[in-house]
Amino acid sequence: MVGDGCTDDSERVVAAAGDDRFRWLNLPHNSGTPSRPRNEGLSRARGRYIAYLGHDDLWFPRHLEGLVRCAGESGCDFAYSLGAAVGRAGMASVFSLPGSRFELGGGYSPSNWLHRRELVEATGLWSEKAAVSGDLEFLNRVFKHRAVRRFHDELTVLKFPAACWKFYSLAAGADLPQAPYLESMKADAPALRAKLLQEAAARALRYAGGPGIKPGPAAKALGYIRYFLRIHAYQHWPLNRLSRRRYRRRAGLD
Repeated sequence: MVGDGCTDDSERVVAAAGDDRFRWLNLPHNSGTPSRPRNEGLSRARGRYIAYLGHDDLWFPRHLEGLVRCAGESGCDFAYSLGAAVGRAGMASVFSLPGSRFELGGGYSPSNWLHRRELVEATGLWSEKAAVSGDLEFLNRVFKHRAVRRFHDELTVLKFPAACWKFYSLAAGADLPQAPYLESMKADAPALRAKLLQEAAARALRYAGGPGIKPGPAAKALGYIRYFLRIHAYQHWPLNRLSRRRYRRRAGLD
């Protein structure tokens, strides 16, 4: 586990687990990007597979077991599962649905990825120069390398987007949104998974306007624009500066 200049009690929490497999490393200064701590973790990794977990995300029980089995049975380089983004009003969206060239588009998060350690040797480490959307930049290199990808068809990750919750401006002692979901996982993980998938289906139906109704021209045009920007513009001026500034403001960093 790598801290990015953490000033809280993360080290004590890791030590309290009492398991030598959990190791803690805290960078001396905050790097301003998750790429640096990820690269530090990769430099120390010794296992066959690499999996990521953001500090504000949750894995369902057996998340790793499912992805490792998927990778082992298929022989793929990169396995991923279904994720759910949770906002203040509940389920916000699901992400990483397969089906297109940009199959991890429509939202993405490394917390539901698993890849062979050798893949990084071929694609390179995480870019520490990416001003915004470093996850997308890494993912693009995975596609360009033509890594074999497989989808593990189960909801196994909950993501709590910082921009929805303003995590970085929460006062000390504030109630964190992950707590009730974690308790629900412990009590009955299948029931929570079913509830979230039902909410996702209802949301998708509302967005589509009902059974058999396709999105209108405006929605299609907006989708194409977002697709183009993701591929061609997120790492280039001025969009990179604007996106980074917007994210930091919404996440409570500025």
